[in-house]
Amino acid sequence: MPSRFRRVWVVFRKELLDTLRDRRTLLAMIVVPIVLYPILMLVMVQALRMEAGRRQVEQYTVAVPDEAHRAWLLEVLRRDDAEGDAGHLDKKSPASAEPPITPTDAPPDAGLSTTLTAKQFEITVAGDQSLWNLVTRQSHQLGMIVEPPPDAAHWADETNRATQFIYNESDPRSEFVFNYLSRVLDREAQRVIQARVTRAAGSDHLLQPFTAAAVSTASPQQRFAKILAMVVPFLLVIMSVTGAMYPAIDLTAGERERGTLETLAASPVPVGQIVAGKFGVIVTIAMVSTALNLASMSAVIHFAGLEQLLDLKSRRAAPATTSPVVSGGTNEVPDTAVTTQHASAAPRQADYFALRARLEAEAKQQSSFLVLAAPLVMLAMVPFAVLFSAVMLATCSFARTFKEAQNYMMPVMMAAIIPAMVVSYMPTLKLEGALLVVPVANVVVLIRDLFLGQANGSAATICLLSTSFYAAAAVAAAAKLYGHEAVLFSDVAGYKTLLRRRFIVPRPRPGPAMALLTVALAFPVYFYWQSASITVDSTADRLRNAVALGQLLILAAPPLLLAAYAKLDLRETFSLRAPALLPTLGALLIAASIVPVGQLLQQIQGWAVPGLRPGGEMFRKQAELMLDGSLTAILVAFALVPAVCEEILFRGFLLGGLKDRARPVAVAMVVGLAFGLFHIYAEKIPLTATLGFVLSLVCLYSGSIFPAMLVHTANNGLALLAARPEGARLAAWLGLVEVPPAGEIVFDARAATFLAAFLVGLLLVVVGRRGEGRMANSE
Repeated sequence: MPSRFRRVWVVFRKELLDTLRDRRTLLAMIVVPIVLYPILMLVMVQALRMEAGRRQVEQYTVAVPDEAHRAWLLEVLRRDDAEGDAGHLDKKSPASAEPPITPTDAPPDAGLSTTLTAKQFEITVAGDQSLWNLVTRQSHQLGMIVEPPPDAAHWADETNRATQFIYNESDPRSEFVFNYLSRVLDREAQRVIQARVTRAAGSDHLLQPFTAAAVSTASPQQRFAKILAMVVPFLLVIMSVTGAMYPAIDLTAGERERGTLETLAASPVPVGQIVAGKFGVIVTIAMVSTALNLASMSAVIHFAGLEQLLDLKSRRAAPATTSPVVSGGTNEVPDTAVTTQHASAAPRQADYFALRARLEAEAKQQSSFLVLAAPLVMLAMVPFAVLFSAVMLATCSFARTFKEAQNYMMPVMMAAIIPAMVVSYMPTLKLEGALLVVPVANVVVLIRDLFLGQANGSAATICLLSTSFYAAAAVAAAAKLYGHEAVLFSDVAGYKTLLRRRFIVPRPRPGPAMALLTVALAFPVYFYWQSASITVDSTADRLRNAVALGQLLILAAPPLLLAAYAKLDLRETFSLRAPALLPTLGALLIAASIVPVGQLLQQIQGWAVPGLRPGGEMFRKQAELMLDGSLTAILVAFALVPAVCEEILFRGFLLGGLKDRARPVAVAMVVGLAFGLFHIYAEKIPLTATLGFVLSLVCLYSGSIFPAMLVHTANNGLALLAARPEGARLAAWLGLVEVPPAGEIVFDARAATFLAAFLVGLLLVVVGRRGEGRMANSE
């Protein structure tokens, strides 16, 4: 193991052991998910069951104005008891045939609803007393007046009546009785309608023109996943941030309070390696906390029987083919005339329910979806945990005391909780468009889609890459801040040196933190700009203006202004020097062959991953608009401006900040990946990332940004010109063909010639490297 990794490991192990000795960290990481969740869930369920059981045996008093009301209401309650609340169809919609859950189907205490009987109601006649006063004094839970007065002997006559309830909204028992009797009267109204129609038409078939049975195709596991998808992503975000908070505070402000931070900084270990060890501890604690929370929540919901409470595994019985006899008074209806469904529909519904029962039995024998979903969810949480661990480490570095660090953590936690909470209340929100690059919100939606089995591979890739990109910038910023003298020694006056220009020391190039943070901030802004300004109804002029303005204002202007403000050497930062002869010749060969080679790579991509073939209405519309208009305007907007602006940001500012930190190939891969991520469409990312890698090598080994601009201009300009009618000869000379179907690759002699020219040009660039390119390679 190299010495630098050994030192990082020593710091990591030491800080991890110290952190695990802290009771606050253990409480947030282990006790809360493993002990507190089961206790809270069980206490909550038992409390709800006790409340339901208490309501089941309580007596309730209802005041009515006279004896006629009392007799009528008692008959209504008895009819409701005879029919059975659990055996009802939804009377509000006679065609509804949602199968009810019968008492024999549901396990004991499977639900938290309360079904009362007529014996639990004491109906008293108020007489001269005011119903309002009786309810106000809480001697009665409800007052009821029916106009015209009801007749218990003729409950289904032709008279339409209005009911007035008097209840106390602040009294839970009064509100409960009001809601329950409202449902009872709704069912009584349906019985009256049924009796009237049966008396007039001889049967109630007029009320059931057709029957319908709703059978969900979702398996028990899918229904379980739906519930988890509603609550788990939000809780995971909170617990991941909470798990990282205490280690971040202890390893920064805690060390400063204990007086060990200066001693650690004075050790022979580089600050970057110390930060790496501490950061590894924070990420480890955050991920362990997230994993324990995910496992504990899933286990509690699964093993505590909460699926039954949420109707996840409740078995449903087939609906009855006849309704019970409706009796009472002179309006009794014969049971032979009352049918709620056509007899011919029952066998077909029974077949559906039998099929569903068989599918559920098979699903129980399959492995739990958590076996597949949980690892993917944890993978999605990794870049999120890295991002917020770095943000917390950087934020806590400014705190002088533990209490001050806790105050700093509140805005950071709100930045995670608020987006997660908002997205959790939007179940129809899809992982697409600008949401793909919104921190926190994109991860929450991705986790929800993973639970539901609806995740899109391309969208998930962009989501994870963008979050990883933000995380890398946050890590670099945290390392920079932690090692800064003003932050390290908590010099309040020295904080001015971080931002004020007159305190900034001139440097040849930006640091990795500044470069990564600049690109990371430009990424969502540019993404939003493209999403908002480039739509299906865009015109060619609007598209050109949007692209040019976005390139100039978002990609080129910020790094140039920042470099001037930070007193960076523009020549060194942006590699503004003349290249050597061999790299220039190599760049010319690459420029001449880049378009045919790009087409070949696109064909290989379509063959290897058919799902990444270009397509979609937006993609086609944009391609058409790019070719519409003046050729000069097209080449300026889509070839020259992007070649200059994108090279300034990526091969200039970003590459300048990273070139001394790793070997040229590794730096070129990082810059190329960032370049590819800036292009919205997932199918363009691999090809543009490869182009960015080649351009980075050209810039690194030539020591100049101008050959990269030349190749970039040729790539865009030749492709656009060849697609225009006046470029037919150029297209034929380049051997450009229509993209073949997936699985087919056109590789003829012309393609082989251009590929050979491309490789020779790349070889000349590498062999002819000079100056910084040779130095970086030797390092």
